[in-house]
Amino acid sequence: MGGEITWQCLKSGPDLGKYVFTLKVYRDCSGIPVSTSSQDILVWGHPSITSISVDFISQQDVSPICDPFNSGNGILSCANGDQGAVEEYLYSSSPIILSGIPPLDGWHFTWDNCCRNNAIVNLAATAEGFTLRASMYPFDSDFPNGLYLPADPCFDSSPIFKEQPKTILCVGFPFSYSHNASDEELDSLVYLWGEPLDDDVPVSGGVYNPGISPSMLTFFPPYSVTSPLPGNPSLDNQTGEVSYNANQPGYFVTCIKVEAYRCNQLVAEVFREVQVVLIACPSMPGGGGIPNNPPNVTTPFIDPLTALPSYETTVFAGQLVNFTIEGSDLDLYNGAIPQSLTMEVSGGQFSSDYTNTLNCLNPPCATFDNGFGLAPPFSGGGLVSGVFNWQTSCSHIA
Repeated sequence: MGGEITWQCLKSGPDLGKYVFTLKVYRDCSGIPVSTSSQDILVWGHPSITSISVDFISQQDVSPICDPFNSGNGILSCANGDQGAVEEYLYSSSPIILSGIPPLDGWHFTWDNCCRNNAIVNLAATAEGFTLRASMYPFDSDFPNGLYLPADPCFDSSPIFKEQPKTILCVGFPFSYSHNASDEELDSLVYLWGEPLDDDVPVSGGVYNPGISPSMLTFFPPYSVTSPLPGNPSLDNQTGEVSYNANQPGYFVTCIKVEAYRCNQLVAEVFREVQVVLIACPSMPGGGGIPNNPPNVTTPFIDPLTALPSYETTVFAGQLVNFTIEGSDLDLYNGAIPQSLTMEVSGGQFSSDYTNTLNCLNPPCATFDNGFGLAPPFSGGGLVSGVFNWQTSCSHIA
C-alpha cells in the first residue's frame, strides 16, 4: 500500500557523522505478507555504493481500533486478513558512511516491489508495482561560489513523518489530515503532490532519472497526480494539510513529496505513498440508522485580525504557548452509552513521553497531557480534552 524512505545523520556517539536509513512499508492485510528478511535500498548516482542493506526491525497492525461489544462491528485484524486492515513493516540500516559530494541532480535511494492490489480505482491500470524513493542533494555553504560540503561526515537528516498515515475512513464527511513532516535541522519544508511510480527500476548499471525512470503511473480520469482523491482535494504547501470530501468509497493511491530547503537550496526530498481506503461504514445497531458522526473539536485560538475563532495562531519566539483543546461526540451506542474518544498528538517538538521539557532535539520541548498529568494517547466517554504547553525560544528558529 506504500511507504517511505528516510535517513538520519548521527551527530553524537561512536558513529558520529554516519547515516542510518529507515524503510517503512505499509501492507494491505488482505494481500501478500511482506518479507521479514533484510531488504536492499538501491542507490543511484553514487560512485561506489549501489545498495544499502536494511534489517527487519518490527511489524505492527496500524488498523483503526473499534469497540466491537458496543458497536456491533468487528475489529479490523491484520492477523485475520480483514479488508481495510493495514500493517506497518519497519527496516533500518547499520550506521554507514556516504563519501563524496552528491551531484547537482542528487543521489537517489529507491526500494521497489510488486504488486499493487486490484481494488485501486484512481489508477488507469491496477496490479502495477510501486517504487519508494528519496533524494539527497548537495549544499553550497558559500553560495553561489560552489563550496559544496562533503557528505562525510554527514550534516543533514531527511525530513521524517511524525504522524502515522490515516488509511481507512468512512465516507460521507469532509476530512483533513497532515502527514506532519519534521526536520531535525529545522530546514524549511515544502509539501507537494508526488507521482506514484511503477516498479520497473533500471537494471544494474542503468541511470536513475527521478523524472523518467521508473515509469510514472497514469491516473484514471477524473483523478490526477494533483487530484488523486474524490471530493475536490487540496494540499497546503506550507503545513502539508490535505483536505477533501470523502464522498465516494474505493481504494485511492496518494503520494506526498516533502522538499527540505536550507538557505533556499534544496538539500533533501522524501516521498510518502499511502493508499487511502474509503468505505461505507454501517450504522450503529439500535441507533435508529444514525451514522457514526465525527467528533466536534474546539477552536483554541482567536484570530487577532478577524476576532473569530481559529485553529491557527502566530507567536513570537520566546512567547509561552498554552491552550486546551477539546473533542466531544453526542453519538451514543444503543441510544445510551457514550462513544469512546481518543486524543493523540504528534510533532518534532515533543519528547518521547510528551511531558519532558528537555529530552527533545531542540529544547525547550512542548508538552501535552490531559490536565492531570496523563500523557497521550488518552480516552474518554463522549468527551476528551488535553492541554498543550510550549515555552518557545529563539533556538526554535534556524
